[in-house]
Amino acid sequence: MKKSKVKTGERGVSYSNPFLRDFRPVYFAILKEKAILPERVELEVIDEEPEDYSVFEPVNTRDVLEQISQDLNFLTIYTDRPVYFDVFAETMYEENGLIVTIFSKEDFKVTGRRSVLSGGRTGGPGRGEKNGPKIVLDFEWNGGSYEGQMQPDRYYIPIHKKPWETAENLDIIVPIGYNTVIVKSMESERKKPERDRFEAAFYNS
Repeated sequence: MKKSKVKTGERGVSYSNPFLRDFRPVYFAILKEKAILPERVELEVIDEEPEDYSVFEPVNTRDVLEQISQDLNFLTIYTDRPVYFDVFAETMYEENGLIVTIFSKEDFKVTGRRSVLSGGRTGGPGRGEKNGPKIVLDFEWNGGSYEGQMQPDRYYIPIHKKPWETAENLDIIVPIGYNTVIVKSMESERKKPERDRFEAAFYNS
């Protein structure tokens, strides 16, 4: 496995995440470990900085969301570039019936939760009943982690701010709140094609 690229950011170091190219199995491994039904998840995403970080990570926030969009009933995006997600939001509504709610990052940083004020660009409900468990995916490279987000039924996952530590056996430890999910490398999957893809690629700690 190639060594992860490292970027020195404000108040710490950021790491390229090698599993973003095939994030959907990782997402479902997290849900399985936390015993969460996919249809109940209220996903909140903190967008990466608008600067060009492609030299560190060719897979961006929108690329990852497109991988799991068909499995979402609720999606809120906190971003400093709302126009960037306009086409994505329209496509999600037309193809999946998903209404994407978009807020500024200040709404997240000030309140630490979804803003109750008007101002979302699309607004409206998702595709089911709210008040399910929440997963927060933080794609920012700079700044500290929002550790206050680690609460019961609210699982905060920093994508770049903390290393997804790779062990000698190429398994990877995915930070999820105060717990971890261990995700097996895709190379292990290819060695055992007779096994179910999910079972071969991932197992829980």
